[in-house]
Amino acid sequence: MVRRTLLALAITAATVPASGGRVGGVVRHCAARSALLPRMSSPALPDALGSAARDALLRASDVVRASSASLASAQQLVREAQLQLDASDASASRWTALRRSALARVLALDRQAYLAMVGELAGRLPRSELPNRQGVPLSPGASAQAIVRADGAIDDCTLANVTYAESPLDVLLLRVFRACVRDEIGYASDQPAMAGLAEEGRTYMLRASEAEQQQMVVNVLRRLFTPVGPPFYRIFMSGIWGERRLGPWFWAPALTSWVTPLFFKFLVGPSTPNYRADGELGGLVVEKCRFLQESGCKGLCVHQCKLPAQRFFAEDLGLPLTVSPNFETQECQWSFGEEPLPVEQDVSLPTGCLAGCPSRKALSEAKACNKCS
Repeated sequence: MVRRTLLALAITAATVPASGGRVGGVVRHCAARSALLPRMSSPALPDALGSAARDALLRASDVVRASSASLASAQQLVREAQLQLDASDASASRWTALRRSALARVLALDRQAYLAMVGELAGRLPRSELPNRQGVPLSPGASAQAIVRADGAIDDCTLANVTYAESPLDVLLLRVFRACVRDEIGYASDQPAMAGLAEEGRTYMLRASEAEQQQMVVNVLRRLFTPVGPPFYRIFMSGIWGERRLGPWFWAPALTSWVTPLFFKFLVGPSTPNYRADGELGGLVVEKCRFLQESGCKGLCVHQCKLPAQRFFAEDLGLPLTVSPNFETQECQWSFGEEPLPVEQDVSLPTGCLAGCPSRKALSEAKACNKCS
């Protein structure tokens, strides 16, 4: 019975696409860590399922092989999978899964080797299939760092704006979030939905200090989580009981990254669990931040999202969090369980304002740069 259960897990892991969401990620991770898989014998299956089962076992075996490979072996597996994909192999899903698993292994062993390998595959590896996008330029050969212009500004995102489809839950959460923000700042915009939230945040930014902006957002998050949420999270995720700290529990970063997208989408748009920069589970990549796209302001991003979110997770929930925005693509990497760097050491935060920042235009250049940097 145990062997049959493990076989079913392996087949499920192998048949879930690489971008198969939270459940797929859990199953694939469990299968990848199982040392029993290569030794399992296949139970009797109907002939009609024989081929599918064999393909599934091959994919699961590939995942296991990649998860325990040395750096050189993992790099070779990536190249092997890419050769098969370049040849338009009929089992493309198998080789896509192997490439992703092997790349994740390279990332876990040597981040610089991972970035070099991604560069080697430039043009053949879709950005959406990267285990982690941090430090990977949008265009092959381009710099991963924002370029500062002669006037001290950095270029705006050149990607087309995205129209976000809102679910009833998104509409409700945004309405509640805006109500909390209005209570905190004493101002209500006439603009609807996200445009109104961006205007409210900008209006407050122009009269509040950076510390006041961050405290405002922390207060809003505390209201949204209610008095019940943080204690529950601290016990079952962060492993904090009174004065005793036993965690964070090993499942906390990954589970948080799998649950968050459902309740996060109203503010930032679609997001997908991925790997952190250290190759561990617990990452979450925002495809194109809704709030940053609407506001076009680095200051709002940093002081009304990144820093207060990091502070809230550390102080109220007991789990470290690093938020790394990419102003070139408007992607954003959330890494749960990763200690954030001090602002002055965070390379994801270029100096200067965004060139088209509405806040920058609203003030004199000197005052705007002081607010947005």
